Amino acid sequence: RGHLVITQLPAGSAYGAADWTFARKAGNGQLLDYERTLLDAVAPVQGEPVQVSNLVGSVGAVIGQVQSELYDEVVARGWFTQRPDSTRNRWAAIGWTLLAAALVGAVLLVLFTHFGLAGLVAVGLALGMLLLAQEMPSRTVQGSSILGGLDALRAALLVQPTNSVVAGDAYSGLSSVLPYAVVLGGKERWLQALVDADSDSTADEDELGWFRGPEGWHLRDLPASLANFVTTVQGTLFGR
Repeated sequence: RGHLVITQLPAGSAYGAADWTFARKAGNGQLLDYERTLLDAVAPVQGEPVQVSNLVGSVGAVIGQVQSELYDEVVARGWFTQRPDSTRNRWAAIGWTLLAAALVGAVLLVLFTHFGLAGLVAVGLALGMLLLAQEMPSRTVQGSSILGGLDALRAALLVQPTNSVVAGDAYSGLSSVLPYAVVLGGKERWLQALVDADSDSTADEDELGWFRGPEGWHLRDLPASLANFVTTVQGTLFGR
């Protein structure tokens, strides 16, 4: 949405590691809390590009805060009645308590009665509770509706003709679809659509609003550039 521009730097040598910069911009619309936390981690100051190789561990250090803010967001939007992590933790605590009680009970039953098998059943039920604790957070009707809508969007991204995007603003239109395709599926076909939208032989370093290439870069280089970017940046930003 215009808050961040990724720039691929020229390779220093044939064997040099690729690098990029993140540049923070004004962007369109307000940032949500977790978006701002992420942006602050990779590009703290607007107008001061940051080299990716200098950001080792920057996202790993804030990922806990991002997750917490995401949980708050899904509750605020009415998709869950309570934070999913709190629900899981509460049921996990109940499960561990039941397991401890079941183990003690099983030992006593084995030692002093002929009902040791019943104790083993109780232990099995407690273990089942621990496993179910991860599934306890339940979505609201609105949350389930959102999930169904995402399933429908995923299906559309996988089969919808990519040339359905308005031809007069193909770069912008396809770029707005691409993030959803990266997450939900169909990334390769939408990337290819961006490549196919280039109808001339001139370089395209500045054609995209969110990605800049080095001198002589073409849109046909975008799939390889992004694949390299994702692999490198994941290791850099999430390293601890």
